[in-house]
Amino acid sequence: MKSFKLLCALCIIIASISACKVDVLAPLPNSGTTPNPISDPIVQNLPGGAQITYTLPNDSNVLYVKAEYQFQGKSANVISSFYKKTLVIQGFNDTLSHDVKLYAVSRGEKLSVPVSVKIKPLTASIQDVRSSLLINPGFGGFSVQLTNPSAGNVMIGVLRWDTIQKQWTQIDAYYTNSASALFSTRGLDSIPQLFGFFARDRWNNLTDTLKLRLKPIYEVQLDGTKFVDKRKAYPIPQVSPLPASGKPMAEMVDYSSSYVFKNLFDGNMTNLYHTKQNYDQPIWLPFDLGKKYRLSRYRLWQRTGTFLFNHGNPHTWEIWGTNTPTDPNSWVRLDRETMVKPSGLPLSVNSQDDVDAGNLGQEYMFPIGIPAVRYIAWKNIDSWGSIEGATGFFHLQELRFWGQVVQ
Repeated sequence: MKSFKLLCALCIIIASISACKVDVLAPLPNSGTTPNPISDPIVQNLPGGAQITYTLPNDSNVLYVKAEYQFQGKSANVISSFYKKTLVIQGFNDTLSHDVKLYAVSRGEKLSVPVSVKIKPLTASIQDVRSSLLINPGFGGFSVQLTNPSAGNVMIGVLRWDTIQKQWTQIDAYYTNSASALFSTRGLDSIPQLFGFFARDRWNNLTDTLKLRLKPIYEVQLDGTKFVDKRKAYPIPQVSPLPASGKPMAEMVDYSSSYVFKNLFDGNMTNLYHTKQNYDQPIWLPFDLGKKYRLSRYRLWQRTGTFLFNHGNPHTWEIWGTNTPTDPNSWVRLDRETMVKPSGLPLSVNSQDDVDAGNLGQEYMFPIGIPAVRYIAWKNIDSWGSIEGATGFFHLQELRFWGQVVQ
């Protein structure tokens, strides 16, 4: 029995020692030989960098190839596994010659003798973006159009010269990885001002600044609390498109007393407007702006959460206007839009870009030259939950308009 107890105690001690053993992650032992170098390097210069193709040594001990070079004043490196025969260097914002040393690296982290090459990057993509910038004055600000040939991640910074502090202040930033883009900066006074525009890439490279003196076109935000619901007040113009059922186009009816018409324009993002469900589409929502305006733009905020780009959030719609609502033939179409989902993902699947777009609100410009009107109507063609469907419903958290007062 004593022998058995002694054996048990010994087993416990051995188990305790084993449990205390610490595994250390480290390169394989440096017992292998130094690998032979790569050979036959070929440089293909690219915008902002270069691609280097090479021949690997006939050595099973090679794990990867490493390129070392100076980048933005610091030592940098890029590695490529032994499965590949190329590596790519990126991020330069010049067209100067740069020295690159290429090493074959063994499984034991031993480096071969270096093979030196020179790269001479082509003009960086952000310079092409900067050269493409096209700025046009607009209502309350300006629009910026650009092309991005490489479709890389780029930020367009917008500056304004502060005449009091005598310095530039950043007032806007736009991020994109699209091949072309258009964005607007709004909310600016209608006085001549000096603005600056530059591009920045993901390596924090900057272009020079395009400086322009611009005068935004005068506009005001309409006071939505003064809009008046005009459903059932005037005859509904039966203008195409009409419901597939063959029935006359009807006006929207509130879902309940919690989702009433005035919620659309009250500036409160915690409530929303919601119509009853299973209505023939299109459906019609007319209202009185209180004054005659030449409308410039509008912004809408979807119902968010699981409803984003789904359910009753509008997909395709039209906005109509008139000054004589008693005449159903007097209405003219002011705008038609189909909402685009940034990610293009299916219903109920939203990317961070989709969520950001919903939270920011989506802005739409009225065409230049539309008539000034006092009465407008939202005509909901279909919603995200019933695209091209015969029936559906409509909801939004907020809808705001901008324009010029005519009378």
